[in-house]
Amino acid sequence: MLSRYALSVPRLPRARRLIHTSRPHPTTQSFLDNSSTADQVSVYQYAHTHSQPEPPVLASIRDAATARDPTGAQKMISPLQGTFMRHLVATQRPKSVLELGSYIGYSTIWLAQGLQSVPGSTLCTCEIDQAIAHIAEANIKLAGLADKVRVVNAPAELLLDEWDPTNKLDLVFVDANKSAYMRLYKKILNMDLLSDNGQIIVDNVLFHGRVHTKATTNSGLEGGVAKVELNTKGIARKIHSFNEFVANDPRTTQVLLPIFDGLLLIQKTK
Repeated sequence: MLSRYALSVPRLPRARRLIHTSRPHPTTQSFLDNSSTADQVSVYQYAHTHSQPEPPVLASIRDAATARDPTGAQKMISPLQGTFMRHLVATQRPKSVLELGSYIGYSTIWLAQGLQSVPGSTLCTCEIDQAIAHIAEANIKLAGLADKVRVVNAPAELLLDEWDPTNKLDLVFVDANKSAYMRLYKKILNMDLLSDNGQIIVDNVLFHGRVHTKATTNSGLEGGVAKVELNTKGIARKIHSFNEFVANDPRTTQVLLPIFDGLLLIQKTK
């Protein structure tokens, strides 16, 4: 059932998802330095081919979303990342999962599929746009997972503010407003919402390869291009500050993986 809050907050666009390759380990340096974008895409396709296939229901949902809104469809995780998330959930076997940022429910379904083998497990997800939240709910129902997932039409911060702190979370997947990552993380930790050894997975923490580089000035930029570029740099700076904060937070341990658009895996320390 779709829950709804009246509060409405604008949502920032997400960067396109590619395999991120900024300053890898020396053992992979040679390939990446000497490979073209086409080579890297081929590697991605090879990895996709040799992983579990995308279920037909998810392929149809992704195709429909792309046909309806090609730009908006870039908000979805890739099929390979979905396979990774499902595998992670299935092996970790969390009981209580929260997703912050559902869009049309594509990533939600991947997560919920991983929970199917976990008795009594539940997944709550949120989407700020009411119309999109209804699409997510319909897609989740189409995938046969309506009994496993609750969709809330609300911004991520409000959902956390109203979360019952006695309902501890084993896993939180953060894929909402990139500029709000710091606030979301602090709320989760300060409100003590994670179970012992609970985990947070944060998407887009390399933000299309921009986070690890120093932002330049807007010299030479004009009009709309300047605004877009400055906004992108601003988000990258905020994500960098977030990554720095988490790396120095004694309450958690973390690993930042340079895969997809950057995945930050965070675990609560006891």
